[in-house]
This record gives sequence, C-alpha cells and structure tokens, in this order.
Amino acid sequence: MVADNDFLIPVWPEALQHVDVVKARFTLDFTSPCYLQPADFLALGRVLRLAGRQALDSHDAAAIQQWQALFQPALSDDPVARRKFQKPAPAFVVSMPVMRKKLFSAGEKLELEVLFIVTSLPLIHNFLRSLIHLGRLGLVAGKGQFEVSEVHSGGTGDSECLAWRHNEPLESLSCSVLSLAWLLQEQQIARSVTLEFVTPTRLMVEGKPLRKPAFSQVFPFMLRRITSMLHAHSGVEVLDDPTHLLALVREIQVVESRLRWHDWRPLSGQQGLVVGGFVGEMVIDGQSLDEIFWVLAVASLFGLGKGATYGAGRFVISS
Repeated sequence: MVADNDFLIPVWPEALQHVDVVKARFTLDFTSPCYLQPADFLALGRVLRLAGRQALDSHDAAAIQQWQALFQPALSDDPVARRKFQKPAPAFVVSMPVMRKKLFSAGEKLELEVLFIVTSLPLIHNFLRSLIHLGRLGLVAGKGQFEVSEVHSGGTGDSECLAWRHNEPLESLSCSVLSLAWLLQEQQIARSVTLEFVTPTRLMVEGKPLRKPAFSQVFPFMLRRITSMLHAHSGVEVLDDPTHLLALVREIQVVESRLRWHDWRPLSGQQGLVVGGFVGEMVIDGQSLDEIFWVLAVASLFGLGKGATYGAGRFVISS
C-alpha cells in the first residue's frame, strides 16, 4: 500500500489495460411529445431489442447474428465459466438520462449516454439502427417519436468528437476507442470514500431484495458483475480467486450509511405491487481500500443489480 498525507494510491490490475471501451452520446430530437420517467428506461431493453429486430431484413443472416450478439449474448462454451460467472448481460451500459418524470415536447432534445465494451464495439452501428427505428415507433407506448440527430464519441479528458450525423450511412459511424484503465485513471483517493447510489439498486438474496445492505453484502454483487462482464466480453479473467478481496472487505469500516428504499415502477401484471431498490449514500474507510478500489471503480461504470444495463444500480464515488 502506498500512502501519503492520508491519501491512498489504488492498485489497478494489469488486465484492465487490455479492455477497450467506447463512450458514445446519442442526441435524440423529439418530433412528438411524451412524458418520460426513470421506469421507462428499465423497459428500454425490450422495446429497443424488438425495434432492432424489426429493422432487419429477415433474410440477412449476418445482420440477425449481429443483433443477437448485441442484445442477447450467448452463454460461454466453457462449462467452468458457466458455473463461475453470471449469464452474460449485453456488452453496453446506458446511463439513466432522466431522474424524475418529465414532459418532453416536440423540438426538445434528450442525450443518451452509452458505454460500449469490447465485443459490442463492432456492433455500435447495430445499436444506432435499433435506436433510429425505435424513434419511428415512439419511445413509450407509441408516443415520443424522435430522430437521432448526432452521435458524439468521448475522447481523452473531456473532449468529444462528432462520430455520426443524421442521414449519413450507418457504416460511417466512427468512434474513438479508449482503454478501460485510462477511463479509471491512476489517482489518489482519500482514506474515506463515499458511494452515492443515484438510481435504485435492486440486489436479491434468496428471493428477497436487500433494502439497507451493509457494504460487505454489496461488494460481492459488484465483484460478480464486473468479473462476469469482463470475462464474457473481453475474455479477461481479471481475478483468479476472490477469497483475498472478500477477506479485505471485512476490514472495511462503514462510517455512515444513509441508504433508503425507493419504489421505482409497478410490477408487471400485479396491481398494487412495485419494484424498487435502495438509493442514498454509504461512507466507507479502511486500510485495504487501495486494493479493492478498482472493483468499486469498474462497478461504478457497469452498474449494479437488476436493470443495470439500462441505468439501474448506478453509483458514483467521491472522496
């Protein structure tokens, strides 16, 4: 551990240098009005997947295969990996663009930020095609038609470049590729770290959601999420054995926990029942933060728990 004036320097696994990502920002221009709320983006996976399938030529086997690879990644052929890792989620993560119910009128814009991971990088134009077709159908129950006017790609620092413009061929879409390690950056962190869960995080244990979990309960979910995503979409097994990290987590102190339960959306087909997750802040500290911090950092990009692909379980880290 390297310490200086109560700051720690995180230890970053070498394998993260070999994980490529793209940060893309899709600009949606609404042509008809609709109300949007966070729960609508939990359903985005189904409607975007169906829109993408409808946009394809049913005789184009290659295009259909790409659509499946993007939205429904296959299980590993390795039986050991099947037991060790979670079922593969799509190799992209959508950031929640609205945090409360809001009316979008015709002419207004919505920025949709998406992180694409390794295997999805050649498929970003498939994502764009699906989004364009969804715009013709409407974002919510046939309402909220939109056009995708531009796509911007994130570069070094806060820089962005225009990667695609409306009416250009989809194949002209060109995004800047970054390493995951570069996104995380080697930086000092304070001995005390705050995790702010900004969208409801739904973690299930024995069929029941954790409502106000301890850090020691949350960390294994973070670890499973990122190791499964990295293995499925980059072929990287970043951790041989989690035993050491899990032991270090027991040394972490929860200084303060201000978690609360937040109901998010009605449960489909069951009137009066809702789906939710915990939100709020948790302050942690401990000598082993430098060794486990990389897990927190990657999980903050990938999201956590049910619906993480479409914006649920997002948290930010501050010192």
